[in-house]
Amino acid sequence: MATQKTKSATDTMQSAAHQMQSMFNAQGYQNVLRTWAGMNERMTSIFVDAGTRSIDIMSEKTKEALSNLRDVTQVRDEAAEYTQAYSDFAQKQMNLVKSLAQEVGEVTQQAGNETKDLATSAGQELNEKISENVKDATDKATARVEEAADKAGSTARKAS
Repeated sequence: MATQKTKSATDTMQSAAHQMQSMFNAQGYQNVLRTWAGMNERMTSIFVDAGTRSIDIMSEKTKEALSNLRDVTQVRDEAAEYTQAYSDFAQKQMNLVKSLAQEVGEVTQQAGNETKDLATSAGQELNEKISENVKDATDKATARVEEAADKAGSTARKAS
């Protein structure tokens, strides 16, 4: 008798577990994961593009700095021309550093804005998809509870 009760309880638990699993929409969760993966792909694209633009800027500025170095090391006819050449070189280098910081800053700011926009839209999209999945599971659970209550009520009416 105890073995039969244990088997019945085990069967009931297995049945409940199976019913719980069937309440969840696997496609809905795949959609959530696909959305998450898409967000990661777009985020990576933003970072790669920003990195590429920054490298391009730095490469351009490096070439300019080397050109400035070439200019400052040229032989001059008059001693006073060296002073002017060093002064021009220092000014060019300061402008170069300022320009580099500004351009890389713009790239960084743009990437930050794109990241913020992406995170906001992805968060909203994920929230909607998760809410849909929760609503679907809730609707299924409610239907199962109502079905069980109806069965229990009809069983009780038959018993009386």
